[in-house]
Amino acid sequence: MTKIKVCHFTCAHEATDTRIFQKECVSLAKAGYDVYLVVPNATSEEREGVHIEGVPVSSSHPIYRLFCSSKLIYKKALEIDAEVYHFHDIELFPYGVKLKQKGKKVIFDSHENWIGYIDGVTWLPSFVKKYMSWIIRRMYKKHLKEFDVVITVSPHIVDIMKQYTPNVYMVSNYPIVSECDLASFSRIDYLQRNNEICYSGTVYPEISNQECILEALESIDDIKYLMVGTISSKYQRALSSLRGWDKVSFIERVSRQELYKIYDTVLAGIVIFDYTPNLGYKQGSLGVNKMFEYMMKGLPIISSDQEVWKHQIVNKYKCGFCVKPGDIDGIREAIIQILSNRELAYAMGQTGVRAVSEEFNWKTQEKNLLALYDHLKNSI
Repeated sequence: MTKIKVCHFTCAHEATDTRIFQKECVSLAKAGYDVYLVVPNATSEEREGVHIEGVPVSSSHPIYRLFCSSKLIYKKALEIDAEVYHFHDIELFPYGVKLKQKGKKVIFDSHENWIGYIDGVTWLPSFVKKYMSWIIRRMYKKHLKEFDVVITVSPHIVDIMKQYTPNVYMVSNYPIVSECDLASFSRIDYLQRNNEICYSGTVYPEISNQECILEALESIDDIKYLMVGTISSKYQRALSSLRGWDKVSFIERVSRQELYKIYDTVLAGIVIFDYTPNLGYKQGSLGVNKMFEYMMKGLPIISSDQEVWKHQIVNKYKCGFCVKPGDIDGIREAIIQILSNRELAYAMGQTGVRAVSEEFNWKTQEKNLLALYDHLKNSI
């Protein structure tokens, strides 16, 4: 039986991208599809059953990506002559339309709320943001319904997309979980840990509440805050001038294995974001992977109180504390609860492990992805 040829293509992500390659492409290859992945500046090779096709591009600048890289990526994807095309970037939207006009099955995988993302960009002039948002809305209104499937990662983006087409489905970005990834430390091991909490990933200025966290930490004795990931030098300088910075130990971006080792030494993970457009305002988003990684490693979470996080995760599984963004006293109280009641913190961490094992893992989303592809396959 001839395999269905599938081509994923992106102009903005790397060949090893977790969602595109490690989750979607590998899952499809294992399910028997002939999978290609077209990406910029990658080595062309076969990896885990996926044919990676690298396309040389000379810049990753957004403007170059929009007008040059996207065209080069599309031309390579077209050469593959797949039955199903699955694209991942708003810059490639016009080429998705062209592929439909050529009679191909086309999937748009919207990792972001693109309209909200543009609205939240602080470095663009307001008139530029308004124009770009108008362009995206116009594209959605005119063409989104032409695609066979629209996939996205969170309920609030599903709601936005369904204003333009009914063919919208959620394939959330939950972590790939193996038995060896799940926390396996003993109660005694946890109770004996040092007074340390952590934040991992990009340290976003303005939305990640780091100023409030530092102010909350300033009045707590004997605590260390591990900040693991990437931060702009400008923002790091600004934070280092604040009271509470002496409690911070900043660690540059590390491998996933090294990050998991850090998780095995701390008492809790923290993720407090403002109500931003890209995260669904007060509703919240299921696309913040660090939360599920904390839970997977048995850490109670201290999160902001977006509706999805509060009701579908923290309150449902009793795996941590929710606070309002900007609530310094609330942040301080949640941290003190973790430090002073370790038995409760340990129990919260264990329910988080169960939540990831049962619900918030890639296997549950892989089923959704394969069901969508099986439906498309039957119509080819």
